[in-house]
Amino acid sequence: MTGTAIEAAALSRTFGRRRKAALDACDFRLPAGSVCAVVGPNGAGKSTLLSLAAGLIRPTDGTLTVLGQAPAAVRERLAYVAQDKPLHPQLTVADTLRFGRELNPGRWDAKVAERIVDEGELEPDARIRTLSGGQRTRVALALALGKRP
Repeated sequence: MTGTAIEAAALSRTFGRRRKAALDACDFRLPAGSVCAVVGPNGAGKSTLLSLAAGLIRPTDGTLTVLGQAPAAVRERLAYVAQDKPLHPQLTVADTLRFGRELNPGRWDAKVAERIVDEGELEPDARIRTLSGGQRTRVALALALGKRP
């Protein structure tokens, strides 16, 4: 596999009125087909970087490309499970997967999503709010991978 998976050039992101820097002039290139771990202390900008790459937020300065394009342009090809796993607590596991299918028409792989849920021994009629943190993560992964990024 050739090409670039993610590339940042002078990438910066600040927050708040005081413009606190979460990332400051970050430069890197991750070749396609590579495996990379993002490590660092709390507040180092790891989640900010991943949110930028997923197209959930925009950089304050600099550029970030994913698969050679702006993150928003390749969103359907990406999967991202946020730390807070924003799932709808009132839905059941089955309803959540149905929601994922409806939001990803033509791309949804029910077998993949259901296998991930089944391997976690989750009951389809269990409400998200009743699940443990690990079980919620499993549902979030099923949603992310069910869209066949």
